[in-house]
Amino acid sequence: MFKRQIAAALIVLAAAVCAPLGFATPAVAKDDAQLTVGVGPFGFGVASKPDEVEGRAEYRFAWGFLGTKDWFRGFKPLLGVTANTGGSAFVYAGLAAPMVWDGGRWEIVPEGGIGYYRQGKGLFLGGERLFHVGLNASYAVTDSGRLGVGIYHISNANTYRKNPGVNSILVTWAFTFGDR
Repeated sequence: MFKRQIAAALIVLAAAVCAPLGFATPAVAKDDAQLTVGVGPFGFGVASKPDEVEGRAEYRFAWGFLGTKDWFRGFKPLLGVTANTGGSAFVYAGLAAPMVWDGGRWEIVPEGGIGYYRQGKGLFLGGERLFHVGLNASYAVTDSGRLGVGIYHISNANTYRKNPGVNSILVTWAFTFGDR
């Protein structure tokens, strides 16, 4: 039963991410794409492993849908990968909802997605298909660079028998790409 729910969730996520590709005109004006990298402790709170360090790379597409040109930039597809010193890795896809203030200097980005987890010698998180949610806040230090901090959670959302979940807090740097 859970396999069908996961399959349905993947189909809905794929449709939500790919649907805007079919539009001749994007629903929201093109924004800057971002490549965000981060590093910090892997595991605090839920399933703690304080001696492991996580590295993360995430690409957020420039185009989006259902947003405005003002403070809410719409829902934007993202792809990401995390790895840690325990040998675990997580590859995911999802949506980000960037919001900006103060002329774009400040940005807050809630995000969520679904992906595949490889345990390695790291934490057992209940299974391979996991969900990801996060919140990143950043400040534009340069025209094409943002310094920030992100809080992330990965778990299986009770789709497996055990659901320990894991939290991370990372220092991030985002490289923006686009016409300024």
